Amino acid sequence: MTDQHAPSVASKILRLRLRSEDAVPKTAAPDGDFGGPVGEDPCSIVVLSRDPSAEGDDGTWGFEVGAVGRSHGLIERIGDLVEAESLTDLALPALDLGKPGTSAGDGLALITAAIAAVSVHDVTVHVEGEKPMPSTEAYRWLRARLMADGPGAGDTRTVTAVISAWNKFKDVRANLLGIRAQARPFDDVVVVDNHSSDGTAQMIRADFPEVRLVVMPNSAYGACETFNVGFSTALTEYIAILDDDVVLTPWWLDRSLARMGQEPETTAVVSTKVVEPGMPDSYRDSAAVNSERYMSTFRGCASLARKEAIDEAGGYDERLFIYGNERDLTCRLLNNGYRVLQYPGAETFHRTPFGVQMGKRSLFFHARNAFLGMIKYAPLKDLVRLPFLVVTKVLFRGRDSEEKGEVADAVGTIGIGKSVRETKGSWWILTKAAASVVYNIPYCLRRRQPVKAPDFELPLK
Repeated sequence: MTDQHAPSVASKILRLRLRSEDAVPKTAAPDGDFGGPVGEDPCSIVVLSRDPSAEGDDGTWGFEVGAVGRSHGLIERIGDLVEAESLTDLALPALDLGKPGTSAGDGLALITAAIAAVSVHDVTVHVEGEKPMPSTEAYRWLRARLMADGPGAGDTRTVTAVISAWNKFKDVRANLLGIRAQARPFDDVVVVDNHSSDGTAQMIRADFPEVRLVVMPNSAYGACETFNVGFSTALTEYIAILDDDVVLTPWWLDRSLARMGQEPETTAVVSTKVVEPGMPDSYRDSAAVNSERYMSTFRGCASLARKEAIDEAGGYDERLFIYGNERDLTCRLLNNGYRVLQYPGAETFHRTPFGVQMGKRSLFFHARNAFLGMIKYAPLKDLVRLPFLVVTKVLFRGRDSEEKGEVADAVGTIGIGKSVRETKGSWWILTKAAASVVYNIPYCLRRRQPVKAPDFELPLK
């Protein structure tokens, strides 16, 4: 009887190698002999190229050295190719558990991304030096090797990825594949699904059995509450706070955790670099975005945090529902003696377009929550002048200054002037937001604790 994982003459094989001078990965027979039949071979891809413009139909993908570990799209690209060509086999070079920043780091990122990409497909994986494995088994094999001998081997610190999800089936799937592709695996993954109606929960149960899934009883909960549910569910020392529509690059956790390890215990959050569709090059490459510094907020779509600090601060304020919750939480962290570090050395891709999202709901919560947070935490002298500063430095702020990176922290205000101008009935929405602020003043005053820490800044830049 022929082994079901041996490539046959009808097989369609994807072969991935880093450089054109590298040997083409071979497929293996069931006994591990790499001299077996190769079948039909429509795809033999060279991932790296000295000339990125060389990418084309010649089988070169044009990644520069070091770029594979920073790539968010490699998983999707491989998955699309598997589906488009109906590929049955994946051939990869030998696993090299090297360090980031080296060619071995690119090689490891390639293997983790490739195996993650096919883990939800019926594909046989051939890693040089190993027997052929079905894709689900290949993922388990890779995870075990990484835990035993990979970049995080011997590190006793534990991390849970916490995701709040709602009706983003494809995005959540891509997110979880990115988590599977980490060179330093997560110890646990928690997804809190806000009663999605698009099959998100069913997909997670079917394709990602390692995920601890919490499904809310209805969809009326805000992101602040669903994230808090995830925080309380996590049992590890650290938590990765992730939006449902991000894709982590393969070295994200390894680099974020390494940077956190260099900080004192008073650093509660490492806020990583985020790249978004429509983000201008001038913003993405600006000094403010690409320098290490302590902040008065963090990017809630992709940050690493000490769970004890988040618990001590009480998590997100559920009264806010959504938006502005990161700055609000940071104020309490600062009051507790903690700090937030911006760290551009780890990068993630956020599928939500750059700047504030257009629409009535977004405008209402951004406008309302900015004031609720500052009523609770801004020093009196700043609170008094806040309305004037919002009008002059936010609503009338030029788009050029936003795109050049001059607004690097208060990213929720980028494009807010455009939102006011283009959202139908915006002034009525702002009036309702103001009324809600007035209604919540007693709530805010009961919790008022002005921040005296030097890292504190108003949400203006």
